[in-house]
Amino acid sequence: MSLVFFDMDGTLVNGDTNTLFIKHLYKEKIIDDNFLKPLSFFHDEYFKGTLIIEDFIFHVIDPLCNISKEKRDSIIIPCIENDIMPNIKIGAKKAIQYHKDRGDTLFLVTTTVDYIACEVASRLNIDHVIATPLFYDTNNVLHKKIDGIPPYKDGKKIRILDFIKEHNLSLDDSYAYGDSINDIDMFSICTHKIGIDINEELKNHPYAKNLELRSFL
Repeated sequence: MSLVFFDMDGTLVNGDTNTLFIKHLYKEKIIDDNFLKPLSFFHDEYFKGTLIIEDFIFHVIDPLCNISKEKRDSIIIPCIENDIMPNIKIGAKKAIQYHKDRGDTLFLVTTTVDYIACEVASRLNIDHVIATPLFYDTNNVLHKKIDGIPPYKDGKKIRILDFIKEHNLSLDDSYAYGDSINDIDMFSICTHKIGIDINEELKNHPYAKNLELRSFL
């Protein structure tokens, strides 16, 4: 049995779940044009690997803070089902099934916030989620606070190593699937380093020579 770590956006999903979710919020008139203004900057910084991740997270979760879980779910679930799941790559589904058939243990490892990542993982039958952990109070109301280490860049490596230490697991014969320079730290600790539809920044990075390149499209 091997541990298998899948990045989400650009790897399993043909696109970016944050972008899809923000489009959903805009369509539902939950956000307006003012909310959209900083997004191009955040997007550019992310793909350059220079994003201050907390700034982005606090911005994108703001519309869902301080509302009931029922209201939050009524916003999230339609987006997951109608906008995100139809964008799961065909090859991603095959890879997930391949590893499930082998009896491997699967992880979704993503900088995306937990309320999106957990819903996607559940629908893909992925065992564990390592996502940006947010703070929910005793009534399950979301607050603008990060409750742990976001799995961004070296945060992916830190969170994975913490998990396997806590659960006495091994990275022997492990697999990492990713598409960007933000996945390099995750690749670095896994046996099989598989670049999926890698973006230009990773193509031009020296680490790309260490990857087995595939497409899920």
